[in-house]
Amino acid sequence: MTSSALSNKVAIVTGGSQGIGLATVRALSSRGMLVVAMARNQDRLDHAIGSLSSVLRDNVVGIAGDVSRDSSVASVVMETKDRFGHIDVLVNSAGVSMTAKRSLADTTTDEWRRLIDTNLTGTYFMCREVLPHLSDNGGYILNVLSTAAFSATAGVSLYAASKFGARALTEALIDEYAGSRVRVTSVSPGPVDTTIWDHKLEPPSADKRAAMLRPTDIADIFVWLLDQPPRFHIRDITVTPWA
Repeated sequence: MTSSALSNKVAIVTGGSQGIGLATVRALSSRGMLVVAMARNQDRLDHAIGSLSSVLRDNVVGIAGDVSRDSSVASVVMETKDRFGHIDVLVNSAGVSMTAKRSLADTTTDEWRRLIDTNLTGTYFMCREVLPHLSDNGGYILNVLSTAAFSATAGVSLYAASKFGARALTEALIDEYAGSRVRVTSVSPGPVDTTIWDHKLEPPSADKRAAMLRPTDIADIFVWLLDQPPRFHIRDITVTPWA
């Protein structure tokens, strides 16, 4: 895809009401793409889309859906196809984290399911439902992973497992579609300053958050990848704060 080719391409962005997802919705719509912002809460989606400029709002539709439920995912994908006639890009940016570091023995089944259902199963459902539509004319899947998908440390076993799994899924997809018109890339950031930190039992200090990456940093990487010609492929981009 070149910059001019992005106009009128259709993208689904999960986690589209905040953080990396909302930054991606803004970045893609500013390039003339038609964007479906997907998140669980329609009111939050409407508020997020309302924060965009009037020019960008014309390119964005908010559709509520839960990535952890296959029926919900299928419904959003079909509504997107019915509305626009095609799907060109999927950005899997919906994600959840642990509220605090815990030893494996101190974690709960509910917390395990919460992380796996969103970070891994949600990525699987979205890819599975969108891929048949991308295969028609070519397209791009962009998965947000984490540096935790490459290096697990004490206290984050559940989160790391969910991201390692999503990384394995992504790498298998890359090999399945190698040489085709469907490209798959993961972006694996270190700490990003999003509202996810507000839910920690001990939120990081303002100074630590100021040193983190910004959601726009990741969105800009997505735009850069989409701008590259079809012969160009990167398996993963790992990006960390330079501090």
